[in-house]
Amino acid sequence: MKSDPFALYSKNYIKDTSVRSSTKNFLIDGAPPEQSISRPDKMQKFSQQFPIKYLFIIAVIFFGVIVLRVFFLQIVQGANYRKQAEGNRVQIHRTSALRGVIYDANGKLLVKNVPNFRLIIYGRDIQYPSQANLQTAAFRIAQITKLDTAVIKEDLQTSFNSGQPIVLEEHISYDKAMRLMIDTQNIAGVRLEIAYSREYLTREEYGPVLGYTGQMTEEELNNKKQENKDYLPTDDLGKTGIEKAYEDQLKGGDGKQEIEVDFQGREQAILSDTAPLAGANIHLTINSNLQQALYNALKKVVDEQNFPGASAVAMNPQNGKILSLVSYPAYDSNLFAQGISQENYQKLTEDKKQPLFNRVISGQFPSGSVFKPIVAGAALEEHVIDINTTFVSTGGITVGGSIFPDWKTGGHGVTNVIKGLAESVNTFFYYIGGGDNEGMTGLGVERITDYAKKFGLGENTGIDLFGEKPGFLPSKEWKEEFKNESWYLGDTYHLAIGQGDILVTPLQVASYTSIFANGGTYYQPHVVDYITNQKNETTTVIEPMIKNTQVISQESINIVRQGMQAAVLVGSAKKLQSLPVSAGAKTGTAQFGNEDKSHAWFTVFAPYDNPQIVLTILIEEGGEGSVTALPIAEQILQDYFSSAKTPTN
Repeated sequence: MKSDPFALYSKNYIKDTSVRSSTKNFLIDGAPPEQSISRPDKMQKFSQQFPIKYLFIIAVIFFGVIVLRVFFLQIVQGANYRKQAEGNRVQIHRTSALRGVIYDANGKLLVKNVPNFRLIIYGRDIQYPSQANLQTAAFRIAQITKLDTAVIKEDLQTSFNSGQPIVLEEHISYDKAMRLMIDTQNIAGVRLEIAYSREYLTREEYGPVLGYTGQMTEEELNNKKQENKDYLPTDDLGKTGIEKAYEDQLKGGDGKQEIEVDFQGREQAILSDTAPLAGANIHLTINSNLQQALYNALKKVVDEQNFPGASAVAMNPQNGKILSLVSYPAYDSNLFAQGISQENYQKLTEDKKQPLFNRVISGQFPSGSVFKPIVAGAALEEHVIDINTTFVSTGGITVGGSIFPDWKTGGHGVTNVIKGLAESVNTFFYYIGGGDNEGMTGLGVERITDYAKKFGLGENTGIDLFGEKPGFLPSKEWKEEFKNESWYLGDTYHLAIGQGDILVTPLQVASYTSIFANGGTYYQPHVVDYITNQKNETTTVIEPMIKNTQVISQESINIVRQGMQAAVLVGSAKKLQSLPVSAGAKTGTAQFGNEDKSHAWFTVFAPYDNPQIVLTILIEEGGEGSVTALPIAEQILQDYFSSAKTPTN
């Protein structure tokens, strides 16, 4: 039987079709035919166990989270992120204001500003501060500047973390600055800027008065932020003296530039530019001629006789203006203006003669006999004595087996208050201060210290300089508490002649000498006369500030003045008779320690009838005031009143 070719073809076709159908089912369902047959049953079972509504809830929660996240990013944090994005496009550069300058009383320039090229790191400009990027940037900067790579990298990281600029190098020479300006222009985060540093046109004679500026510490920066003051870590700040006391006036207001940059931090355009406002100029009450003369005189005596130090202050008793303020040894402010090395700074701080210490306002010393005018005034005011009261000085007094001597062997004879001041008679002041064992009642410690406070002792005078000390006035309570001892009559005797535990500053002595000079008015001392702007227009005048219009009665003041005049005419200050004007004065020899050493004091006012100057001098360990300090005062006042160039403030 012949086979049918068509039938054979049909049979094979049918067979192939079944295979393809099976394959098709496998490919469509993703499983062998026998598995796909059971799938509808499993889906039905799953849908029964996990209803569709749960899937809907999950979807709602999922999309809700997304919506909340978008809301948080765009609405809650939107302003912050927009600000950051803008910061990536716009950078704010500050332009330092020109600091105000300082003049003396005659208009002589004492300090000026000089350009200072500085290389500054701005970590905020680094787009991707990875360790690799920081290392690369540090290496490039080190190649250009010849500075240490590790230090630069650390500064870059610190600046980025804090968001604050860091001065990498300053006081760069002009030639080097021009090279750095070119070499660093394509390095993000590094800029060469022009600031200004101080140049002091004086030397050591003005150091304690002018002070100096220096870069801010972290603590100082935090303090300025708390005061809402606009400072950056790269700013200079007044550290001492006038620079510190008048920081707010001298600083001025910085300018600001908004600069558009590309993604690499390169400048594209200046969007806005606010010019800086220069600081105010300070005009001092100090006369440079007098300042230099006093400095030279103190330096000579200290250096030649190897004394620890000396100080002097001159003031106008009619208004409290400081005419001169000298502390020696001193320092040159330019050492700090150019950035003092650690080695040189350590030399200054470890120097036993303390050149950084302003002795005039911060030095606290036993007063010795320059305290006696206050005791005399108190005794007159309290009617313990009058101008006719006398005591006999035979060389000292003895109480309870203790001897309290006069400085003159054999004593001074019959003594009243005028002679007591003129010759500095200790016995007279023992009696009026503490009385005696025979029924006479003296002032006592309480009344002595009460009047001392009226004359400004035991507290700051309020001078417009930082670092003033109040001195110290002892009391019975203080001695019992801190020394665990009772107060004895001998303690009152010592206090009455300015010995024992009493401490005063040279400024305080000059201040209360001015009270006697002008007839009883207590003026607050000050070193700044007036302030001007950059147009030389006076913006502020420092008016005399009266702390007390009449400390003690005019009558008592006049008697003390007569005693101080007698010191010049017939007493311990007779050397001043050579002056072209009359004067009133008081010498002082203040013993201290257990080595029989003493400080030499001298305070004077002149002319006697219309005082224009008070001069107080202290020579540490200088011995007798009439021997060491008085000759300096004589020399200074001789020149002061003989010079036609010397103005009266």
